[in-house]
Amino acid sequence: MSGRKNLTKLLVFAVLASLLISACVATPPQAAAPAGEQAAGSTEQITLRWANIISASGQEQWQAVVDAFQAKYPNIRVVSESTAGSGAAIYPDVLKTSIASGSPPDLFFMWGGSIAQPFIDAGQVMDLGPYYDKFGWHGKFAPWVVERIKSNGKLYGVPYHALGMGFWYNKTLWNEKGWTVPTTFAEQEELCAKMKEQGMYCVSIGGKFGWHTMRILDYFLEHHCGPELHDKLNRLEERWDHQCVIDSYATFQKWIDNGWVVPDFLTVSPDDSRFPFFAGEAGLVLEGVWYEGVLKDNEQNIADYDFYLPPTDHEPLRFSAFPEQWMIPVGAAHPDEAALFIDFITSPEVQTQYPINDFANSATIGVNPDCNEWPLTCKWREIILSAEDTYPPTDQAFVKELMDGFFEVQDAIVAKRMTPEEGAALMQRRVEEWQAR
Repeated sequence: MSGRKNLTKLLVFAVLASLLISACVATPPQAAAPAGEQAAGSTEQITLRWANIISASGQEQWQAVVDAFQAKYPNIRVVSESTAGSGAAIYPDVLKTSIASGSPPDLFFMWGGSIAQPFIDAGQVMDLGPYYDKFGWHGKFAPWVVERIKSNGKLYGVPYHALGMGFWYNKTLWNEKGWTVPTTFAEQEELCAKMKEQGMYCVSIGGKFGWHTMRILDYFLEHHCGPELHDKLNRLEERWDHQCVIDSYATFQKWIDNGWVVPDFLTVSPDDSRFPFFAGEAGLVLEGVWYEGVLKDNEQNIADYDFYLPPTDHEPLRFSAFPEQWMIPVGAAHPDEAALFIDFITSPEVQTQYPINDFANSATIGVNPDCNEWPLTCKWREIILSAEDTYPPTDQAFVKELMDGFFEVQDAIVAKRMTPEEGAALMQRRVEEWQAR
């Protein structure tokens, strides 16, 4: 009996000892997976809301990229929320409303400069510095673009595009007419007069929303004011009732009075300005590097077209240029997945594998379009990346409230509701009212 008790005690002791040893030798914790691996292995289904201004045809091209991302991360469903065609006149307000309602997208497209600044100043977007470190984004993008989107030394966005603008023309038609690219502002106006004599308008504009008209006025400001004064106007370091501003408004009125601009353009959508141009009714459109994609989408023969930088009579010859970026709201439901998506769509491997139109103007280093397929874009990229200096579109220099005043005056000048002197005086008053607030 005592032997049986001793055996029982021995067995109990053995079991306790075994448990004790198991408790002491704890299983080592698994190392935390990188954000991408966590997302890929997660079973939680996530809807990633992606706000942008991509057109319907652009959305079709982007679908292959989105499908590839979703195949790699099957728990993430990307939903595109596009406000196409409105540009900076409406899209930022759509975002502000979404953010104010407490239901912001997870990531959104944005321009640089003053259009993005209100979101930064209001604390509505994330400092993406930690994601730059996590995903190795430092050195991934063209340096000047990164510098242009910085605010107070911090990066609140990830570069998307590096863009410049100039006059596009049908060189086949021009050769038939015997026209040549102007090299001075006087030659530019002489060319417009020749086009009018041939029954053509010089330039086609879509005045709805204001920003397409703004490009022409920006050009006149660069010519009449010169680079130094133009920059001071943009920084509000010079008065907007300056004589050079009056001269710019007067030149715009002259172009309209001379019949050099397609008439009744104030209600025309910017996208629709291409129709008189394609039809040979207008000789020029002031558009950006992206316009080769527009030509392709509209089944135009790329070999018929070319572009030039509008002559300003100043050296160096500056042109309007700007970056575009991706941003993540502070209130985003899925910021890590948003950063993962940004990392995917800005990677040189993905952009090379899916050479869609929107990647032709990428700010990502090492992504160059096929110059046989994109000859004009290749020509643009050389100009943009080697430019000594550029000037921003006014809507990237001014905050939204000031741009409302700019568009107000601009449209009043076009419609002849006020003289150039009255327009310049009103613009200065709008600046002073904003500064007072």
